[in-house]
Amino acid sequence: MTSLIVGVLLVVGGAMLGIALDRALLQRWIRNRDPQRRHRAPGGGAHRRRQSARRVIEDAERRMESAEAGQVSAETAASRVEASLDALEAGLVLCDRDGRVVAHNTAATQFLQARHGEALVTRVIKELLEQARSGEQATTRVELHAEPRRSYEVRAGPVERGGEMLGAIALVHDITEHDRIESVRRDFVANVSHELKTPIGALSLLADSLAADTDPEVAARLAGRMQIEIQRVANTIDDLLTLAMLEDESGRADERVDIGAVVAAASDRISETAELRDVKVVVSMPADLAPIRGSRLHLESAVFNLLDNAIKFSDPGERVDVQVETDRDTLTLSVTDEGIGIPAAEQSRIFERFYRVDRARSRSTGGTGLGLSIVRHVALNHGGEVSVTSREGLGAQFNLELPLDNGD
Repeated sequence: MTSLIVGVLLVVGGAMLGIALDRALLQRWIRNRDPQRRHRAPGGGAHRRRQSARRVIEDAERRMESAEAGQVSAETAASRVEASLDALEAGLVLCDRDGRVVAHNTAATQFLQARHGEALVTRVIKELLEQARSGEQATTRVELHAEPRRSYEVRAGPVERGGEMLGAIALVHDITEHDRIESVRRDFVANVSHELKTPIGALSLLADSLAADTDPEVAARLAGRMQIEIQRVANTIDDLLTLAMLEDESGRADERVDIGAVVAAASDRISETAELRDVKVVVSMPADLAPIRGSRLHLESAVFNLLDNAIKFSDPGERVDVQVETDRDTLTLSVTDEGIGIPAAEQSRIFERFYRVDRARSRSTGGTGLGLSIVRHVALNHGGEVSVTSREGLGAQFNLELPLDNGD
């Protein structure tokens, strides 16, 4: 596998070869010497010399067997080291005291043979190994901004034994997912605080105004505004509770669901919003659809949120198309709008909780920023997936793919 392990095997093999040669030479020496001594020495002396020679040969054979066992043990240890290094998710690169790479694992291959974005990581590895060979510990981050974006942490340190510098080792960790989770956590805390603080602050001001103004007409207007803010808080809490339930899969039903009825119910629920925004919803699907196994309530929630999202980001006079298609094993529900579209850099994050492409527009339309996250969790809980295809300014298409229930 690696030069380092091969070197170990060569050393052990060389030792074994030396023992084998020693044995052959010893046997030849005994064969050459013994007849001569038998003629010159008394009868008992020849017998003792033959016994002594046998003991020497037996001792050599024992040493050879021990060395052979040591070779097998070394080969086993080398195989275990090789398997262990290749099992590491982190890339590992080892260089000698002259800076030559003498070992690396499978995860590091993509960097050592890189020609494109990862070539930047290769350069950083070499720079940090150079620092480490001078006795320094070094750590740095590498950001690759080409899609898909990746983040790496490279650490390097010297390899020493008994005060002697043997070389340096570098570890490359892919921290993309860690950074994404941290970003989601920060956004969640900031957004849920804002989403609840904004309407609660508005309610406080409206209540103060209501207490100070005795005009019935003003009071009615203020009360109406309060109801809007209260509904916003209620919607946010409801969506958070829905997400919590979906994430631990509690209350998940296992029923045969008519997807046509689900689409019809979701379209009916969104019809008033579509009419108010002058957006036409057009549904196209086969008359006889195979059933879906799962929760009708959750599936209806997913379709409703896809429609709600499409309508909110469409301009008056535009249309939203809902199309259902099936193949042998999969049902695909597509929701396509003619709205503002989604920038390519934002598409990987739109299914995160509270993440919004256009925050101002989302808040003006009353969105909680949780709808697409609910869709994603419903899809995952039903063994499917949701994806998006979009170009900024040219609308978006969301595809919800679900496995068909082919049971009896």
